[in-house]
Amino acid sequence: MRVSVVLLWFFLSCVQLQRADDQLAAGDVQPPNESLTEKSKPDQTSVQPEVWTELRELRDTVEELKKQNAALEGRLVSAELGVEALREENANRPKVAFSFASGLNGNLGPHSTDAILVFSKEITNIGNAFSPITGVFSAPLRGVYYFRFNLVGSSKSHMLAVCLYKNHEKIFDVSKYPQGTNEYAVGGATLLLEKGDQVYVKLRSDSQITDDNNNHCSFSGFLLFAM
Repeated sequence: MRVSVVLLWFFLSCVQLQRADDQLAAGDVQPPNESLTEKSKPDQTSVQPEVWTELRELRDTVEELKKQNAALEGRLVSAELGVEALREENANRPKVAFSFASGLNGNLGPHSTDAILVFSKEITNIGNAFSPITGVFSAPLRGVYYFRFNLVGSSKSHMLAVCLYKNHEKIFDVSKYPQGTNEYAVGGATLLLEKGDQVYVKLRSDSQITDDNNNHCSFSGFLLFAM
């Protein structure tokens, strides 16, 4: 009987001890401190002004970019108008250029008097201001032109002498003495011409030139600008 009572007392003591441990364990876990919770929350009063400041800065940046884009569009329109004006100007600008070879296959000359050289082999004749029949260039408008000739002689007994003429005025002449080997007479000039003025090359008397299909002898010219 005593043993039973002791065992019952021991069992009840163990139950009470376990309950005490459970209560103690439960007491260690305290509810969160409200003040700490409040501190951990973001300060909305300080965050919102920063956001609005950034938005205003972005708005100002966008407005500035719009202004810059409008300025660039204006420049682009001006550039396009300028290009179009240049195209129209170029389209309406007179175009004059020619280049002819002699068309010879052998010698020409000597003559007893000076003679206009006829260059009959067309290379270029924009504007059709040069005549391959007469060898004369006629200015279609007042302007500044450039002319150049290139002639070859190889005679042992005749010189190579040529002159550039404007109307009846001799501009200059070039004289060479081939003595049996190819000798070149080359000359060029820039001339102010009135409409209808004529330019040509003359072979002087007792002179001779020679050419073949390689076009050693040629006469060229073109309009630099109208006046």
